[in-house]
Amino acid sequence: MTQLQIPQPWKPNAELAAYRNTIEQAVAGEAAGFHYYWLTEMHFFKQIGHSPCPDLLHAAISQRTSRIRLGFAVMLLTTHNPYMLAERIATADVLSNGRIDFGFGRGSTSYMTEAFGVKKEESLSLANEALEAVMQMFEGEHFSGYKGKHFDLPPRHVLPRPIQTPHPPLWIAASNLSTYEYAAKQGAGIIGVTRNSIDETRSAIHMYRETIRSADPKGFIGKASNENVAAFALACCHEDDRIGKDVACAAARWYNGDNDAELNHVRFATAGGKEAVVAKFSARSNDQLLADGMAIGGNPDSICRQVEQWAEAGLDQLIFVLQAGNTTHDQVLKSIDLIGEKVIPRFEVKAHAAA
Repeated sequence: MTQLQIPQPWKPNAELAAYRNTIEQAVAGEAAGFHYYWLTEMHFFKQIGHSPCPDLLHAAISQRTSRIRLGFAVMLLTTHNPYMLAERIATADVLSNGRIDFGFGRGSTSYMTEAFGVKKEESLSLANEALEAVMQMFEGEHFSGYKGKHFDLPPRHVLPRPIQTPHPPLWIAASNLSTYEYAAKQGAGIIGVTRNSIDETRSAIHMYRETIRSADPKGFIGKASNENVAAFALACCHEDDRIGKDVACAAARWYNGDNDAELNHVRFATAGGKEAVVAKFSARSNDQLLADGMAIGGNPDSICRQVEQWAEAGLDQLIFVLQAGNTTHDQVLKSIDLIGEKVIPRFEVKAHAAA
């Protein structure tokens, strides 16, 4: 997973290099045996996330890959007209021959969404209406229309149609543990953050399992449920165990606010603010961060032990964020190769964590 982070100072053509590197990393991930490549949608976050159009980037990646699934983590329901959102998801699904996973959210901070005319107090109802309309569009070629508080959408043929039926797998992002139960009631997969430690997250995962398995499918947002728990972790794999650990923890600290990005004061609005997030990481040594599962780093053996801890807590998918902070492109490619060669094979034969 990447958010296209570009810390300053910038070299000439820094964004061009970041986009080319992202595509190269996705292609390398497929070759190494990774199952998913995730992109976020972020607007206006200089240094933190230069990825406002993940659908366009996935379109490019789809033409250079054939197997790896391409996930949106997430597309913002509040910044797109529902017609446009359904068309873009379906187009990406067609271009990738049915490899898209549709993660959605309303935006982690109003700083992003208010620029599109979204009022904070209306963002939840706006997102709910947009999602409801999009899911109706996925049901059939002819959309019968939708009328709500925010949208009055006339009947139209919404094209192209997604390759996957009844629709691409659905995911909800969760920076807060309370969202796990909500996602389960919607029948959607959950994408958590390892800013919440293994111990903090374990009970939320169990709650998710119990809820989605006992919920009435009639209340699910889509026609097909997606019982799947994922979480993303800042990571680095290196032959030298100490180097891998230190690079991963430096990236985790940078990502979680220990940097000079000017918008950190609005970025962590749903996590108690920048000070609370930075304090949570500064209170731990690098080894403590790794022991708590809040970063994944070291040599392949160390990373396998860390992945196993998350798997035992009930996680289905651990998403490595390798491109973050000041980690270099070469370090990212090396991590991808090592994880593909020495980590992924150890887990391929193991039963699904949900079992």
